[in-house]
Amino acid sequence: MGFLWNLELGSWDFVAIAMTRRGQILFFLPALLVFLVFVLLPSTQTLIDSFYSHQGIKHPFVGTLYYRYAVTDPKFHQSLGNNLKYLLWTLLFEVAAGLALAVGLEKNTRFNNFLRVAFFSPAVLSMVVVGLVFGFLFKDGVGVLPGMLNEGRALLTISVISGWASAGFFMVIFLAGLANVPEDVLEAARLDGASARQTFWRIKLPLLKEVIYVALLICFTGAFKAFDLFWVLLPNQDHTSIVSTLLVKEVIRFDNQGYGSTLAVILTVLVLLSVAIIIGAKNLWRRGERRGPL
Repeated sequence: MGFLWNLELGSWDFVAIAMTRRGQILFFLPALLVFLVFVLLPSTQTLIDSFYSHQGIKHPFVGTLYYRYAVTDPKFHQSLGNNLKYLLWTLLFEVAAGLALAVGLEKNTRFNNFLRVAFFSPAVLSMVVVGLVFGFLFKDGVGVLPGMLNEGRALLTISVISGWASAGFFMVIFLAGLANVPEDVLEAARLDGASARQTFWRIKLPLLKEVIYVALLICFTGAFKAFDLFWVLLPNQDHTSIVSTLLVKEVIRFDNQGYGSTLAVILTVLVLLSVAIIIGAKNLWRRGERRGPL
C-alpha cells in the first residue's frame, strides 16, 4: 500500500485507502464491531433468556411460557395501553405542536429567531433532568402544582412534559422542510390569490410529506422506547407503567429476568412493527401518486 502514502502531506491518503476494497472493509470494521458487541450480542442473549426461567440456582428451559403469560397478564395489558395512549398524546403535543411552531415561526425575523431558540432549548436537556425538575414542581406539599401526578392525570401530565421538551426538536425538522419548499411555487399561489391557509394545506403540507414520515418514525419509536420521564416521575405507580418500565421492574425488583427479557423482545417487535406500518403506508401513498386519480 505504498502508493497510498501522500508525499506532499507526508501522511496516509485516507481517501485513496477508502476507495480500495480492502480499505472499505477496514473502515467498516469498527462500526460492525460496535454493532456486534453492543446491539446484536445483547439482543440475541435477551431473546435466549426469554425462553428460560432465571429464578433460583437452576435455569430450566420453559419455552414460550412467558410469552403465553404476557398474553393474559393484566399488568402488561395496562402498560401496553398506556404506551398507546402516550403515543397518541405525543403525536399531538410533539409532532402537531412542532409543525404549528414551525409554520408560525417560518419567517426569518429577529424575534422569530429568538423564539426558535427558546422553543428548541428544552430539547437539549436530558429527560432525567427534566423529570427531576418537574417532579419537584409537582411534589405534594412543596410543589407549585401538587396533584398533577395523581392516577387520573399522570399520563397526560407526562405527555405534556414530553411535548414541552420535544416540540422544539420537531419544529426544527419542519422548519428545514419548509425551507425547501420552492419559492416560485409559493409565488405562483400568491399571484393566483391563494390565502395563507390554502397555501399551507394545498402546497406546503403535501410537500412536507417526506418530513412528516421522518417525524412520525421518530415519534412512534420514541413513544414505545420512552422510559426516563416515567421512571423518574412515577417509579412506584403501577397504573401508569409502560412496557419499558414494567420490564425493568420485573428484572430489578422481582428478579424475574426471563419475563423481563420476554417483555423486552415484545417491545422490540412493537417498535419494528410501528416502523413497518409507517414505511408501508408511505409506499402505498407513493403507489397511489404514481397511478394518479381514478
